[in-house]
Amino acid sequence: MIAGYGSSLTSGIRSFLTAGYGSTLIAGLRSVLIAGYGSSLTSGIRSTLTAGYGSNQIASYGSSLIAGHESIQVAGNKSMLIAGKGSSQTAGFRSTLIAGAGSVQLAGDRSRLIAGADSNQTAGDRSKLLAGNNSYLTAGDRSKLTGGHDCTLMAGDQSRLTAGKNSVLTAGARSKLIGSEGSTLSAGEDSTLVFRLWDGKRYRQLVARTGENGVEADIPYYVNDDDDIVNKTDEDDT
Repeated sequence: MIAGYGSSLTSGIRSFLTAGYGSTLIAGLRSVLIAGYGSSLTSGIRSTLTAGYGSNQIASYGSSLIAGHESIQVAGNKSMLIAGKGSSQTAGFRSTLIAGAGSVQLAGDRSRLIAGADSNQTAGDRSKLLAGNNSYLTAGDRSKLTGGHDCTLMAGDQSRLTAGKNSVLTAGARSKLIGSEGSTLSAGEDSTLVFRLWDGKRYRQLVARTGENGVEADIPYYVNDDDDIVNKTDEDDT
């Protein structure tokens, strides 16, 4: 089915739909939907949806969604979502979400999220989140978060967090946190805090473990000008 501007298309199983600007497309299982600007697409299981700018896409699990800038995508389980800048993506568990800069991504368990700079990502347990600079990442237990400089990373127990300079990393018990210069690390019991420092020739690491040598759990630490790992709370009080 092919339609022009301001059109509404509805089709059954294994259908192909193409529409122009301001269109509404609804299709059944195993369908392919392609729409222009300002369109709304709704499809069944195992569908492929492609939309232009300012589009809204909703699909069930096993779907692949591709959208232009300023789009909103909602998909079920086992979905892959790709969006342009300024997009919002929501998916079920075991999903892969890829977004441009300034995007907001929300996913269920066991998801992998990749976003550009200035993004906000939230995922369920056992998720892997990767983002650029100035990003905010939040995940549940047993998650892996990787961010650039000036990022905020928060995760539950048994997680691994890695970020660049001037970042804030917070995790639960039995976690490993790796931060570069100017970063603040805080973790629960039996966790490892790793500070990566550049001495002008190579990187070196300062390592601390919560519960050892006076390093307390759930307390923020950073490296001062003397290359000592210090309690940020105490420094702020002085």
